[in-house]
Amino acid sequence: MVNERQGEFMRILAGAIYREIGARDFYGKISDAIRNPEGKEKFKRLSNDEEGHRIKLESWYRKLFDKAFVGDKKELKDAEIKGIPVDEKTGAMAALDIAIKAEMKAEEFYSSQAEAVEDPQFKDLLVKLAGEEHGHYEFLLAERNSLTGGFYWFDMDSSAFLED
Repeated sequence: MVNERQGEFMRILAGAIYREIGARDFYGKISDAIRNPEGKEKFKRLSNDEEGHRIKLESWYRKLFDKAFVGDKKELKDAEIKGIPVDEKTGAMAALDIAIKAEMKAEEFYSSQAEAVEDPQFKDLLVKLAGEEHGHYEFLLAERNSLTGGFYWFDMDSSAFLED
């Protein structure tokens, strides 16, 4: 019999697992579709990170409820990152914009869930996952900036512009 607190943990963990699967699959599809080897590797690494998060969360699910997580196809479909078709014509900027928004939402999700739970170990896990998602957000933002030439002035010899 699942009590109210366990039910809350189950919902949080299930939602988090579905999000990680959706992100993993999205990054994997981008990695498979793009031709640039460096970009392909970066998205593959993101996909692998999200898979690692899924494994951690499913481990917690097993630990807390003494059973394996079994996903529901509808829930998985709802967790997919949507917004652009992922194929060989997917633009790097479009993919990065969707991924940046998704990582920001993931960080917000984990942060808000961490505030809602009382178990210190589970809270710590959620805080760590929020931090990892923030790292992905920063990474993707830097990638977008490098493609758009953002922060180009760091490369300039701007010492003449500095005040004495």
